Amino acid sequence: MVAWKTETFTSTFHTVLIVSEDAEMTSVWETLFKQKDCAVINETSPNDAVQTAHLLAPSLIILDLGLPHDERVALCSALRATTRGTLLLLAPKENEQQIFEYYRAGVDEQLFTPISPLV
Repeated sequence: MVAWKTETFTSTFHTVLIVSEDAEMTSVWETLFKQKDCAVINETSPNDAVQTAHLLAPSLIILDLGLPHDERVALCSALRATTRGTLLLLAPKENEQQIFEYYRAGVDEQLFTPISPLV
């Protein structure tokens, strides 16, 4: 009897959802994440983003939409309700109360814009 040594591969496939109207930055992020063997999905509207997040349960959501504060908080809550993936918010610096509301809505981290994609 010959015993064959087999290797099992535990490859982790990550999906990244980028929610942004900035085509140039989206292209940069898409290139960076594809180099890391991630599947990248782009959405430009809040409703489409929530629907896509619900269907795909992405590992990472990058949210960079120019919405009013209250709409941005509501979108963060809706996205958090669809997935346990990391939710990264890119938004202009606001007052501490507004920033706290994002975290309470489910954001894992907020980076203040403008931002370099290399960061």
